[in-house]
Amino acid sequence: MAQSGKGNYTPLTLKDLSGFEKPASNWSLQSGIIINPISASKPKLTSGDGILIGTPGSPITSVVKASDLRLSLEFMVSPGAEGYLILPGNQKVRIGDSSKQTETNSSTTGYLGQFPTQNAAKSPGLWQHLDLAYDVSVPLQTSSARLNQLTLNDLTVLETVYLPVHSPVTTAQPIGLEVTKGTIAFRNIGYQLLASRKPLALENLKYKVYSDKWDSKTYTKLDHEGASPFLTQEVTNGMREFHLVYEGDIDATEAGEYIFTTIYQGNMFSLDVDGKTIIDKTESSSQESHSGAVNLSQGKHKFRIHYSRFPWRQPALGLRVEKAGIRPYDLHALSSLPEPEPKPYIAVQPEQKTETVRSFVQLDGETAKRTHCISVGTPQGWNYTVDLNRGALLQAWRGQFANVTEMWYERGEPQLLFPAGLRASVSGKSSIATLSQQTAAWPDSSDINFLGYNLDGNGNPAFRYAISSAVVVDKLTPTGNGINRTFQLEGKPSQPVYALAASGKNIVMIEKGLYQVDNRYFIQIDKKSTATIRPSDGRNELVLPVTGNTGYTMFW
Repeated sequence: MAQSGKGNYTPLTLKDLSGFEKPASNWSLQSGIIINPISASKPKLTSGDGILIGTPGSPITSVVKASDLRLSLEFMVSPGAEGYLILPGNQKVRIGDSSKQTETNSSTTGYLGQFPTQNAAKSPGLWQHLDLAYDVSVPLQTSSARLNQLTLNDLTVLETVYLPVHSPVTTAQPIGLEVTKGTIAFRNIGYQLLASRKPLALENLKYKVYSDKWDSKTYTKLDHEGASPFLTQEVTNGMREFHLVYEGDIDATEAGEYIFTTIYQGNMFSLDVDGKTIIDKTESSSQESHSGAVNLSQGKHKFRIHYSRFPWRQPALGLRVEKAGIRPYDLHALSSLPEPEPKPYIAVQPEQKTETVRSFVQLDGETAKRTHCISVGTPQGWNYTVDLNRGALLQAWRGQFANVTEMWYERGEPQLLFPAGLRASVSGKSSIATLSQQTAAWPDSSDINFLGYNLDGNGNPAFRYAISSAVVVDKLTPTGNGINRTFQLEGKPSQPVYALAASGKNIVMIEKGLYQVDNRYFIQIDKKSTATIRPSDGRNELVLPVTGNTGYTMFW
C-alpha cells in the first residue's frame, strides 16, 4: 500500500475477497484492466488479483468497521459509469464518468452534500486517486457528520462539509462500494481509523536566543536562555532579529512513524530528532506548511529546533504531529502561531476569449526556472504552457486556468505561474526536432529558433519555429474533448522533421491511433498516420514524422 503525507494506511486486501462481507457475483478480482475511453467496448481484463471490478448489482461492504477515518483509494471508470463510495453513516461520495462536465453538479465525481469546487475527474480508462478525511459524528452537533477534506487527483475539491444525519451513529460501520451503471475498478484501498489520543509530547524544553542578524549563516551572540513548559517563539521577548534554538526530549508512548509538520513565518526552520534532520526549510512568508517523517521507538528521543524570523513580519512558530490512526495535534502554544496576515488568491480565468500569460515556470524535479514561457488558458478549460526557447510543451491541464499569486502579489519575486486545474504531466522536451533517422535519440533541447506567434480570432496562438531550413507552425486548439495540436511544415527541411507526441515509461496502444501514456493522458492520432513507439534510454517515445500537416489530440 502506498504511503501518503498522512502516514501509513492499512490496506484492504485484494488478494481475495475475504476483506468483504458476502460479496455478490457482480464483484470480482482481476490483475489488470484496460478501458477504451471513446467506445462502449467491454473492458479487457487480465485474470488474477489486486484489482476489484464492480458492475451494476449489489453493493460490496468491508469486514472492517469504521467511525472517523481517513480513506485512500484508486479507481477507474468506463464511459458512462456511475457509482458511489459509501462511508459510515451511509454518506455517499459520487464516483463516475464526469470528466467532460463543464460545470459541477450532483453527478460530478467527488460530490458529497456539496458540488465539488471544480471538476477534477479524469477520463475513463485512467486510474484516479481519491483521498478523504471524515468524521461520522461531530462533538456538540449530534445531527451532523463532517467531511473534513476530499482530494481528487491531487486537487482539493471539498473541505469542511457538514452532512445531516437522520440519527446519531453510535457504532462502527463498514465501508461500501456500489456500481449502478457501467464498470468501475478499484485498487490500493487503504484506511486509517482515527483516534484522539496523543502518544507523543515534548518535555524538558530549554531554549537559547541569539541576537545575530536574521539571515546570518552562523549565530554566536547569545542574548538570553532559559527553560519553557511549552514550545513558543514568545521567549524572544519581541526581538526583531534573532535565532531561536530549542533542545529537549520527545516522549513517544507508542512506536511507529510520526509525521511532523511545521507552520512558521521566517527565514528558516529546522527540526532534528536523535541527530537526524527531519525538516530543513528556508524562507516562509505566509505560514506555509512543511512536513517530514521519522520512525520512533517507544521511549525518549532528543530533538533540536532552530528558527529565525523576518524582521519585517511578525514571528510565527508552530509544530504539529500525527501518526497513522491519530488525529493531528499541536505541540506548540496557541499564542506562538498567531493568525497569519491574509494572502489573496490571484487567478486568471478566461471568459469569452483565450488568455495568454508570460511567466517563469518551474517543473517538478527541476532546480532551474524556465524563463521564456507562455501559458495559454481557454474558455473551454483546456490549458497549457509552452517553453518558447525550446519549442516544448511543458505542462497541460484541464479546468481552472492559472494561479498567479506568486507573480502579482506584493513584489512577486518568484514570478511563477501555477496550474489551477487537473494537470497532465508531459516530458518538457522540445516537441519538434530533426533526426537523421527515426531511431536517432531525441534531443533534450532541439536546434530551433523561435520566430514569434500569431493569434487567431479566438485568441489562440500559433507558434512559429525555424528548423533545418524550414518553418514549423505549432498550434494547439481546444476542442470539446481535448487539445488538438497540429504541426504545419513550410518549406523544404534539409533533414527529416519529427514531432514528439509523448514520452513515458509505458505507452500502450488501446486501438489503432489511440495510445495511453503512463496512466497520465491519452494521445489520439489519425489512423492513417505513421506513428512509431520506440524505446529511448529506458523509456518509450511516440514519434510522428512532420510532413505537410501533422497532428494529434491529447486528453485526460
